[in-house]
Amino acid sequence: MVDRLFYMECFHKKEMMGEVYVAFAKLPTAGDKFLYTYNLLKKYKKLPTECKLTNPKNNKKAQKIRAEANVEFQNAEFNSALYGYNKSVMTAKIDTKDYALALANRSAALYHLEEYNACIQDIHRALTNKYPIELSYKLYEREVKCLKYMGKIPQAKLKFKEFLSHLSVALISKEKKKDIEMQIKRFLKETNKKETKNKQDNLDVIKLFGGPNKNIPALSKFVKMKYSESMGRCLVVSSDINPGEVLAIEKPYAGVLRRESYEFNCQNCFKRCLNGIPCLKCTLVIYCDETCRIKSYENGHKYECSIFSTFNNWPGIDHMEHLSLYIFLKSVCKLGLDEYIATVCALNSDTTDPMMRGFNKIGKYLSDQFCSVYTLEGNETKRSVSDLFSRHCHAAVMVSIMTLAGLQIPNHQLGTVGESLVHIICAVSSNAHGITQPSDCEAQLKSSVGLDNKFIPVASLLMPVLSLLNHHCDPNVVRHNYNGTIVLTAIQPISKDSQLFDNYGLLYATHPKEFRLRILKNQFCFSCECSSCEHNWPLYNVLADQPRSERKIITDISLDLLEKSSIKLYEIINKIKSNKCDGLQYIQFLYSHLKLLHNNIRRPCVEYCDCQETIKEILYNTANKFIIEDY
Repeated sequence: MVDRLFYMECFHKKEMMGEVYVAFAKLPTAGDKFLYTYNLLKKYKKLPTECKLTNPKNNKKAQKIRAEANVEFQNAEFNSALYGYNKSVMTAKIDTKDYALALANRSAALYHLEEYNACIQDIHRALTNKYPIELSYKLYEREVKCLKYMGKIPQAKLKFKEFLSHLSVALISKEKKKDIEMQIKRFLKETNKKETKNKQDNLDVIKLFGGPNKNIPALSKFVKMKYSESMGRCLVVSSDINPGEVLAIEKPYAGVLRRESYEFNCQNCFKRCLNGIPCLKCTLVIYCDETCRIKSYENGHKYECSIFSTFNNWPGIDHMEHLSLYIFLKSVCKLGLDEYIATVCALNSDTTDPMMRGFNKIGKYLSDQFCSVYTLEGNETKRSVSDLFSRHCHAAVMVSIMTLAGLQIPNHQLGTVGESLVHIICAVSSNAHGITQPSDCEAQLKSSVGLDNKFIPVASLLMPVLSLLNHHCDPNVVRHNYNGTIVLTAIQPISKDSQLFDNYGLLYATHPKEFRLRILKNQFCFSCECSSCEHNWPLYNVLADQPRSERKIITDISLDLLEKSSIKLYEIINKIKSNKCDGLQYIQFLYSHLKLLHNNIRRPCVEYCDCQETIKEILYNTANKFIIEDY
């Protein structure tokens, strides 16, 4: 409500809110509605009037942050120290001594965390960024140790020679130099007691079940799009599907980090960044490498960089509005404003078969194309006047702030730009997905106070293909984040010609029916009629109170077979809970047990919930053990 109060306070005071709503509602086109809102907010001084970089690089701040991180390091709090050094790297001016010192200190934290590849990368960056020559021997010594622990003995011996040449110019006594040299020589001769394997070795590969769909390559070839009058576009399987089959792999069209992850994840690809590189101008974002930094800049950060603080601190602006703005900026940067306008006009007047909207000229529906994004449903006709007016206010703020940042929008295109922004805002509200990750850093847990520590918010994404999934309070698929790529996995057996159902954050087992229906109606503009709503399935805690002896078996399956499988399920759950394993070695059994329950037990059933949740937890916590097959 904060946003509505900010925009509407002056209208309420003048007792003209009703008049504003009536005038707004009577306007014939979306473009007219935007121009009315924009000019109204401008008249009553409710739009930004300046936009400047409020978070520039600052070496004094970087020094202070680094000093605080040094205390954490000295107390062996290496994760917290890493977070501090990361902030110092982001804050220091590029190509200065302070930047190099922050990189070097971060490499020390990474060394103690046994992240040797990342440590070496930071060493090389520090050495090429004005790191003091008289101290450089320390970095070469650290790299020698990293290479040794990584089992790269020949490279470690070669690096030792470089270390000696830099040790010779160190501003320490000859005796101290000799002691250091002898220590490293002895170290190189020692048996490697903590040799580490490359973390990329022996990773499992995630593949689409049956390979990709020819026309929608983010989908399995056993998934197709259909259209119904009641549910619109939807995804249906053309074959029987077992639990565990991968039915979609999609990279988002666009996404923005949640505030909790600015210092921890790449702004462009959303990967966890142990040793990211900063934006060249602002201090708010970090990238996993130079490629991502360049892509982000070209995709809109060149504008976003200067508006970041002003926009995110404006009343009522949150990650959904930020995502909407970024989609617009990325699309305009990619197409150019004139082509963007032409594309929007063409899509607005398109009378194609509803199922084919968003497909390109060669009949493909691709996740990286603007037409797939812009044709997603925004439910504008189902929204109240007050809701729509509020979203037009957000669009007006976006246009105002972008023009202040230097984006040239001619007056004759202002209505179309505003209209398109309103639709994007509505589509994002109805279709955006959030991704989370387990936290491996104490500092990130501290920055997410009040949140479930198992689920650290990473980013809000818009994915044109996964947005086609309809909601069910008992979904048959589940989404997981693999470093910014989203994988859709079957979490139930699914029979041929059945629809795939996602969950919009409201499961029957965790939220009462009345609450689910109210939220779904308010946010997504539909009334849920799924089977678990129709039969008002009980919450998990109610199911958990029912004795297992009361579960209803609907076939003549051997009770002994069922009992043995159930006992094994709970043995696995107890092992995971007591941290004896991550459960990945049992995943195939869990899939088969889920199928056994599905085919033989009447639902709802607490054991079915337990099996599903265990599978989801395993997939969530072991995402770093997989790589995605490229198609």
